[in-house]
Amino acid sequence: MKKSIYTRTALASLLTLCSFSVFAADFSDESMKEVKKQESNESIKTSGKMEVMKTSNKKLKEKMDRICNADPRKKAEELKKKEELRLAAEQKKKEELKLAAEQKKKKEELKLVAKQKKKDEIRLAKEKKAKLIEDSKAKALSTKNSNVEKSKIKGSKTKNAKIEAKDIKKDVKVVNSNTEEKGKASPVVSVGGVDIINTNQGDGLRITFGGVVDSQGYGNHGLSGYNHYNVMPGKSTDYFNNTPDSIKGANPIFPKGIGNIGDYSENMGMISDAILHLRAENKNEDIGLRYGADVQFHVPVTEGKGASQGVNAARGRSAHVFLNSKYGDLKLGYQFGPESLMRLDATRIATVDGAADSDWFRKVNLEGSAANFPFYVTPRLYTESFSSESEKLSFRMAGKYNKEVMTTLPFRAAYYSPNYMGARFGLSYSPRYDSGLSVVKEIDSVLSKNAQKQDEVKHKETLRHVGPDYQHIISAGASYEYDFSKHNVKVKTSVVGEYGFSKQPSKDKHLYNEFIEYNNLAGINLGASADYKIDEDQSVKFAASFAYLGKSGQPKSIKELDLASKEYKETTDIARKNGLKQFNDNNTMYWTAGAGYQYDNIYTSVTYFGSRMSDKDMLHDVALGVQYDLSSCNKSKFVPYAALHYFMTDEKGALKDKNNADVPSNKGILLLTGVKFSF
Repeated sequence: MKKSIYTRTALASLLTLCSFSVFAADFSDESMKEVKKQESNESIKTSGKMEVMKTSNKKLKEKMDRICNADPRKKAEELKKKEELRLAAEQKKKEELKLAAEQKKKKEELKLVAKQKKKDEIRLAKEKKAKLIEDSKAKALSTKNSNVEKSKIKGSKTKNAKIEAKDIKKDVKVVNSNTEEKGKASPVVSVGGVDIINTNQGDGLRITFGGVVDSQGYGNHGLSGYNHYNVMPGKSTDYFNNTPDSIKGANPIFPKGIGNIGDYSENMGMISDAILHLRAENKNEDIGLRYGADVQFHVPVTEGKGASQGVNAARGRSAHVFLNSKYGDLKLGYQFGPESLMRLDATRIATVDGAADSDWFRKVNLEGSAANFPFYVTPRLYTESFSSESEKLSFRMAGKYNKEVMTTLPFRAAYYSPNYMGARFGLSYSPRYDSGLSVVKEIDSVLSKNAQKQDEVKHKETLRHVGPDYQHIISAGASYEYDFSKHNVKVKTSVVGEYGFSKQPSKDKHLYNEFIEYNNLAGINLGASADYKIDEDQSVKFAASFAYLGKSGQPKSIKELDLASKEYKETTDIARKNGLKQFNDNNTMYWTAGAGYQYDNIYTSVTYFGSRMSDKDMLHDVALGVQYDLSSCNKSKFVPYAALHYFMTDEKGALKDKNNADVPSNKGILLLTGVKFSF
């Protein structure tokens, strides 16, 4: 038994030894083949990973797999790290979005808090207002109770005090308001004698008060040394000791002469002028309308009786209602038309009083050798010039007959289109000017003898229609603006015009002893401007214009009433008929050019204005101006300024001097300096 066990053990050992020898031989052969193959392929790599060598030996294959798969594990770790980084970035982005949402929520909460605070302030203001009213009522009631015994004597006074306390809310008076911020006006009101801020704007009503005040000093020099240009008012006919016929020929409308309107005997002076503006407006949010009214008052320096007490110190200038919508603006009332509001020329870029479109001509004598104001002195079309008292007839009518033309604008219905891609147009119609502006009443003294052969002075009243009295006036204007933003240049052009008919004498109603017939109204103005912005603090502006007025405002015939036939017939005065020829030879025209330079709050400009009347009388004006804006905001302007005008005239009037020589030219220098405040 023991021998059998030994025998089996020896056989097992022998078999094990043979198997190990075969495995070792196989391993040696396969290893050599794989080494040679590896050396020949020079470490083949595909996508950063070693390819596992082929072998039939399973143990070798497993071993080589462990060696070759080292790189894929590293790659897997790298991919894992990248994935972790991506997830971290996404998480960070989510946190940032969450933070932004929280900040937005906080802003909305702050906005709501501010809105609630504003409501609380409004509520407190209402409560304060109500408390003031209640205090006033209580005071009135206390006064009444403390004076019971005196009520029989002063019952009416106590009753009036009670009524005033009860209706004190109706006596709220608007004193001031924010003139710039739409829909957020905070007018100061007076309640029971206490000024408070009225923040109750719930009804949408907005009242704006503003205006312009110009205080100025002036002085002139030169005037060519011709003293006859500096005479006192009323002096004119003795300039050259002319005959009555010469005077009639020079001024056929006023054949007896008016004389100078202004006082040009002094070379220095001071003046203050103002225009006040009151505007009330409301809106209808449902249909998108804004409506209201505009009123302007002119407050010039007044002279004569009552001026010290302020009589006639404030005079109405314009008044109209308006309706604004997305389809355009509609205005109805006494107002300037598109020929004025849409006009474009060099005066639009000038400094304060640094152009011809101002009252500079009133400080020097431009009334001419016959005191007939023969020059066209401002770059305005006829109706605007007439309404501004800068046209020859209205200037004389206002100065001699106190017609107050400046405060009597014609009634107009006007429409202004909305701005469409920089283009806009306006159109207006006016039935007529006030006929009273064209009528003058003169009283002549006639020496006669009565039955007792005694000399007797009689006064004869003459009613004359001396003005054009234009009717059915149509005004129109169009403008276009384009912004070359790449070059920082804005260009604007405009064309405005007007046309109307002069009044004709009536065949049935013979109201006037004399009727002067005028040419029809016609005029057109072409203008252009350019604004170049150098940087935030500097800019340059240019502008120019040309206007043609035809024979607007020029008389063509003088008709006198024939009492026998009850008809108007041509005058028989040869001197006056010949005098009309001077107005029919040529047409009136004017032109402007100018440039301006802005540096921070300093602005300077130079402009030129030239005009020629139908009788060939010419005027040239060159103005240099500088101004400085002292304002700290856009809601008001406080602007000191200085302007220097050099002017020259070339008069071709009918008058000659005593040596039959032409009328000498008039030229000189005018300096204007002052402060203009607008609010």
